[in-house]
Amino acid sequence: MNLNVSNILAIETSSRTGSVAVGRGSDLLAQSELTAEVRHGAELIPAIDKLTRQLNLTPDQFKIICVSSGPGSFTGLRVGFTFARCLSQVTNAKLIAVPSTEVIVENLKDLLMDQSGPIYIAPILDAKRKQVYTAGFRWQGGRMEKILTESVLTPENLLKPLGRPLWITGEGLDYHNESFSVHNDIRLVDRAYWLGQARNVLKLGFELARQNQFIPYDNFTPTYIRLPEAEERWQLKQGKNITC
Repeated sequence: MNLNVSNILAIETSSRTGSVAVGRGSDLLAQSELTAEVRHGAELIPAIDKLTRQLNLTPDQFKIICVSSGPGSFTGLRVGFTFARCLSQVTNAKLIAVPSTEVIVENLKDLLMDQSGPIYIAPILDAKRKQVYTAGFRWQGGRMEKILTESVLTPENLLKPLGRPLWITGEGLDYHNESFSVHNDIRLVDRAYWLGQARNVLKLGFELARQNQFIPYDNFTPTYIRLPEAEERWQLKQGKNITC
């Protein structure tokens, strides 16, 4: 497969407002935002259908499907992964999972280009129970490095392993702003940069495809970090211990 001319579908449904994108190789052809918050199940297929029609493509022409893999909204992740798995099964398109934290951080690279660093970055999403889904990154010398893998933490415990200056981004700021705004050495990134974008899923997914990081259909599952609430309740009823 020649990746540079392959049609690629990118899906971002881990956040409250999702998006889809189509590319040829690493080149973005079009992106469409899902119009309603947290209604990915109703919005996803019509958005993809509209894009493919605009580009005179058919679903069987996608060779690769890239999906923002979490952590994030359990329902949104299930919608994106279920659709990708079904389409892959029908068309034999290859599957790529792109960590949602990396998708969010990709928004910041233009802001960081004139910064020599090191600058530490943490994207956050609300995990309820006064916790956040997060990861940690360091920007230095024009290069982004992940230094903390995807985790669920309290805001206080997130601050401990990361250096300063520290930039916080992501829609979790709507719920945890006060935990970070009291610190003078922490920058809260503007809201325009909070949400993951399908175009970033495409860009990062293409690089993973170049590294042959395809995931077999049977193993293609979201990164939840913790169990869905319904499953946790079931396990508690069975007398099982729950750990994050």
